[in-house]
Amino acid sequence: MSVPAAHASSEGEGVTVAVLDTGIRTDHPALKGRAKEGPDFLQEDDQSESWYGDHGTSMASSVLDVAPEAKVLGLRVIRDPDDPDYQTPDEVTGQGGSRDNSHGLSQAITYATDHGADVISLSLGSGSVWDTYDEEQAKAIEYALSKGVVVLAALGNEGNVERGEENQVSYPAAYPGVISVAASVPGGSRAPFSSVHSYADIAAPGVVINAADYRSSGRKPVQGTSSACALAAGVSALIVSKYPDLPPRQVAQVLEGTASHASRGHSVETGYGVINAHAALRAAAKLTPEKPVAIGKAGAGVHFGPGDDGTPQMVTYGLDPEYFAIAAGGALTGLLAILGGLWLFRSGRRLQRLGPSDGGPGGSAGYPQYGQQPVPLQQNPYQQAVPPPRNPYQQQPTSPHGQWPPQQ
Repeated sequence: MSVPAAHASSEGEGVTVAVLDTGIRTDHPALKGRAKEGPDFLQEDDQSESWYGDHGTSMASSVLDVAPEAKVLGLRVIRDPDDPDYQTPDEVTGQGGSRDNSHGLSQAITYATDHGADVISLSLGSGSVWDTYDEEQAKAIEYALSKGVVVLAALGNEGNVERGEENQVSYPAAYPGVISVAASVPGGSRAPFSSVHSYADIAAPGVVINAADYRSSGRKPVQGTSSACALAAGVSALIVSKYPDLPPRQVAQVLEGTASHASRGHSVETGYGVINAHAALRAAAKLTPEKPVAIGKAGAGVHFGPGDDGTPQMVTYGLDPEYFAIAAGGALTGLLAILGGLWLFRSGRRLQRLGPSDGGPGGSAGYPQYGQQPVPLQQNPYQQAVPPPRNPYQQQPTSPHGQWPPQQ
């Protein structure tokens, strides 16, 4: 992501990144002095519980690893798996209920916008009760964008065909104007778990990310599109800090236009490719700030919502982007292949999701409601080596501000 080179011109000074998640532990060394917590939009008082803030703390640390001079505003909108009130998507479906307060997410987006957030990071969605369009949430996001707030969301962790995952449409990633972030492996290709959709905008590293461990003062390796989103939010903070007058559409423009395969066009797997912080900052320097453009209006962006690249909103697993390029000589064959793939996708929705009892690492995406996955027990051949486990309660040194990547 060329973060060290980017730090020569920006470290995120003066920018607030709102992390809407499971809450954050502001006393963790990776966050201390650079984070504060706002209201709990689940309307509970769980900050003293031992399980509080697992996922949110990890995501906040990843934001600050990229933008060490930024500030984080933590807002709780979802639950951690160790929360006694946590429910899996299957449990929600079986009970006909709602796992978390969807209204609370809309409120939190509006709160963040009205309380100084410049960037909103949403490492949530993936296979949850939020897999359908919600007008209130869409309006809250539109409000944030109209105020110049950059909004990013995790694409989702349901792209692994070998585990029978359903590749569901995931909100808030699918809302127009949201920068949707896929997860990549070293080398830049799609991480096996990362969902495949036409609304993928960019990708960021999503495997073996060294993030804050809420159980100790140290760190732990994590993976998922959640982590990719948090890292991309940090890069966005670098851009907004240096060029505060750029509206969200232009921030998206420089992220996409300088990503790893932007010159080759859009991919349903990784969007325009892995982001490059240094190149994005250089591209931003050449832009004249525009006025914010209302979502849905002409000129709102080349890729500012699902389906505008000509691909279906839902696709089958593992399809390479070239399958969607239908040549004149093979138009009928290509069309039948797409229709057949969609039929298979719908049929595949009947498959039971893999959970811990099925040998999976913990639900359809590890943490199925928001994108982070625990590191699998078997090493993925594309992953970096995971260091030997440390005592989780042994204090570990925290990386100096500006050091990249964060050390163990």
